[in-house]
Amino acid sequence: MKQQIITLTTDFGTKDGYIGAVKGVIKRINPEAEIVDITHDIEPFDILGAAFTLNNFYRYFPQNTIHLVVVDPGVGSKRQPILIQTEDFFFVGPDNGVFTFVLQSDRITEIINLSNDQYFLSQLSGTFHARDVFAPVAAYLSLGVDIKEFGTPASECFKLVIPQPQSSKKGIVGEIIHIDNFGNLITNIDADSIRTKRLIIEVRKKKINRISQSYFDIPKKKVGVVIGSSGFLEIAMNQGNVSKILKANIGTPVKISLK
Repeated sequence: MKQQIITLTTDFGTKDGYIGAVKGVIKRINPEAEIVDITHDIEPFDILGAAFTLNNFYRYFPQNTIHLVVVDPGVGSKRQPILIQTEDFFFVGPDNGVFTFVLQSDRITEIINLSNDQYFLSQLSGTFHARDVFAPVAAYLSLGVDIKEFGTPASECFKLVIPQPQSSKKGIVGEIIHIDNFGNLITNIDADSIRTKRLIIEVRKKKINRISQSYFDIPKKKVGVVIGSSGFLEIAMNQGNVSKILKANIGTPVKISLK
């Protein structure tokens, strides 16, 4: 069966027309392709942010969806362009760690280094592989071209070193790994590691002693904690931007003390 859904996730923004060029290439090769914009507002060069965003949405698409992800500060360098096939999906993009969470959570069936320029644009730019390499590969893949036609098999991909929380008898020390558009602070502490409601959560000297069930459950304009849809602990505000209030950033420590 032909794979006709292609999702797009980039840090291109919508000001300069870059994403229009990517879509144009896909449509010229496969006019029937269904293109779904996930976001083009990843922070520039934020590979971890792109990896986290991808992890939040890719599995909710139909089987055989092609996820094209391009946050590529190393474009033109020796980093490899890759195509990954899992049991359910395809992923196209640079081998720079953007697929780290996929590699950790999905069963990989094939990894291909994209080297067959028959499936690239005829003239390659050293600065725009999203248009010249990744878009045409995704388009030809959506037409049913066999994955092995695109290049040579690879045994592994580059993975980012994701900070891991440190646990002890006294509690857990983690950190903020993502800040969403609402200013919610998403940590690397997953819900399964919190087995008690008797705890104190501290970030930037602000202490919270309960986990709320939802954002609405937090008193308005107050700082609270929820288990977010990604499955990680979030420092949040009901109708407010907690990242600005607490002046917290990626890497800010989050401490959990057990009562």
